[in-house]
Amino acid sequence: MCYVRYNIYATHNNKNEKIKERAKRGTMKERVILYSDLNNFFASVETALHPEYEGKPLIVCGDPKERRGVVFAKNEEAKKYGIRTAETVYSALKKCPHVLRVPTHFSEYNRYSKAVREIYARYTDVIEPLSIDECAMDVTESERLFGGGEKIAEEIRNAVKNELKITVSIGVSFNKIYAKLASEMKKPDAVTVISRENYMRKVYPLPV
Repeated sequence: MCYVRYNIYATHNNKNEKIKERAKRGTMKERVILYSDLNNFFASVETALHPEYEGKPLIVCGDPKERRGVVFAKNEEAKKYGIRTAETVYSALKKCPHVLRVPTHFSEYNRYSKAVREIYARYTDVIEPLSIDECAMDVTESERLFGGGEKIAEEIRNAVKNELKITVSIGVSFNKIYAKLASEMKKPDAVTVISRENYMRKVYPLPV
C-alpha cells in the first residue's frame, strides 16, 4: 500500500522524497497509519471559544431563533437527551427544551482545523485531509524519531486537548480502513489500536 499521493502540510520535503523513493523500490516496511476524527467538532469549537458552555447541552444550528432549522452538530451532553445530527431544531427542543442553540461560525472551524493539522505536521508530512474534522496520516517514517504509532497518537491527542481545548479520537493500524474503524471504536478523546495481532478479535465480531 502506498500513501505518496497524500497532500503535504509540512515543509519536510526531504523526508517525503525518501518515502516516495522507498515506495518505488518496494522496500517500505509495513505502514503505520493514524486516522483522526475530531469529536463533535463544531460544538467542541464553540465550547472552546465560550467556556461558559462547558457541561451544558448544546447544538450548532443555522439560526438559533428558527425552530425549523436542522442540527449541524451537538455535544456529548446533548447526546444524552437523544439529540442527533441532522434532526430538526424543533425535534431537538422537544427532547431538551433548555438546550443551548448557537449559530455556525465556519471561519472558526476552518481556523481550528488548520491548527490541528499543524499539530499533525509536527510528526509527519504525509497527511491526507478527508474532511474538515478527519485526516489520515502515515507515520511509518516518524517512528524512529517519536516512537511507535500508539505513542505518536497519544502525543497528538494530548496536544490537541491541551493547546486547542478540543478532543480527538485516533485510530492506529496498518492500513487506512482499519485505522478509520479504530477511530470510531472509542469516543471521545481516545486512541485505539488495531494491529496484526488483534484485528480478528476486534474486527470480526462487529456487525456487518
